[in-house]
Amino acid sequence: MKRSILSLNILDSLLEGFQVIGYDWKYLYVNTTVATQGQSTTERLIGKTMMECYPGIEHTDMFGQLKACMEQRKVLQFENEFTYNDGSKSWFELRIEPVPEGIFILSTNITHRKHAEEELLRLKDSLEKKVQQRTAELEKLNNEKDVILKEMHHRVKNNLQIISSLIRLQIEEGDNDFNRVLDKTQSRIETIASIHESLYKHKDLALINVAGYWKKLFNDCLNSLVSEPSNFQLNLDLDYIEFPVDKMIPLGLLINELITNSILHGFKGRNHGVINLSMSLIDGKYLLKYTDDGSGFGESVEDDPEDQHFGHFLIDGFADQLNGTIKKVDSEFGVHFELEFE
Repeated sequence: MKRSILSLNILDSLLEGFQVIGYDWKYLYVNTTVATQGQSTTERLIGKTMMECYPGIEHTDMFGQLKACMEQRKVLQFENEFTYNDGSKSWFELRIEPVPEGIFILSTNITHRKHAEEELLRLKDSLEKKVQQRTAELEKLNNEKDVILKEMHHRVKNNLQIISSLIRLQIEEGDNDFNRVLDKTQSRIETIASIHESLYKHKDLALINVAGYWKKLFNDCLNSLVSEPSNFQLNLDLDYIEFPVDKMIPLGLLINELITNSILHGFKGRNHGVINLSMSLIDGKYLLKYTDDGSGFGESVEDDPEDQHFGHFLIDGFADQLNGTIKKVDSEFGVHFELEFE
């Protein structure tokens, strides 16, 4: 008897609710916490059925779970929002187990936790909406910036083409020596214009595909300098590489000088030629190799030493703009240059 009284005192002191429900749905035992959770008293609950104490409870999902445990004798654990007789609500975590007398229910009030979770979800939804709104604003600004940059590159390219056309008109009126200088100047201007054209046509306004641009540059040089472009070949050996415009302009001008020199001097007197371009990344530095199968330096330098000297001066200058170094490598035929830059 003392042990029974002691056990009941222990159950009454639990922070969790503890109740035993008989097969006839009467409360056989409830501790003080259950009475508090149910907004009632132990005296009002014990000996009464759940339906008498909480009218309509038999139509709730929770009662369906209690009935399943009662009839199938299985253990269940779930969260439930309980509606009181006055319409107010509280959340409980319930554990239901079968016992010889019927079922017992262990209940913990988790209303504060559920409200905190709901608040976190509300804040999360609010934050996601703000992020979506800000993302849309940034995308709009970015699109506007892209339009402006595309227009800027388009206008720069058009202005350079105007300058190139004026030089072409001057070439038609000048003498041969002066025309040769203007012709190369025009080629260099068109190289820069081509870079800006690549930018405003490219989806990425900051980067240019090196391989694609070099192919276009080679074809442009051929179309303006030789009568049979199809007899000349460009071999490219490089992975997909993109460079920003501040790297592409000096690099494009440098390659333009090399290709032009090969066509005008290395392939002079020939209607065919091969140029090889490769680029690799080694220890954080790019290594560009340029070779052709032309006549090499011997004949070409003697052909026009002043022009060759100026061309090499420009090539060295473009290499400096890339914070790189370029050197001529001895070869059995043609020319061989190697450019290294970060």
